[in-house]
Amino acid sequence: MNCRWLVITAFAVVLSAADTRTPPWATSQLVIGRDLFRENCAVCHDIDKDKMHSRKIGPSLNHLFTNPTLPMSHAKPNRQYVVVRIKYGGALMPAFSKKLDDSDINILIDYIASK
Repeated sequence: MNCRWLVITAFAVVLSAADTRTPPWATSQLVIGRDLFRENCAVCHDIDKDKMHSRKIGPSLNHLFTNPTLPMSHAKPNRQYVVVRIKYGGALMPAFSKKLDDSDINILIDYIASK
């Protein structure tokens, strides 16, 4: 009986340890957005510095959606404008429509909005 109890207890411990690990498909959307930002945007844009302290070629995206105006167009910040700018680029910004799909762009914008 003791051996049986030990096997059951060991099995329960293994199962409970397996349940505490986060499966790869459950990665936070903001972590994915952060990684997309680092891979595609960070070379030209800051996300953690305001425009006064940024030394990058593109405008700082810090507090992009809480600022009264967008950095370059001076229009009211809105998601649709940012989607178009990411997909099709701008004067100096390259287009990302062939590199990022709509889902990636939405995750990226969610990350930018969280900053």
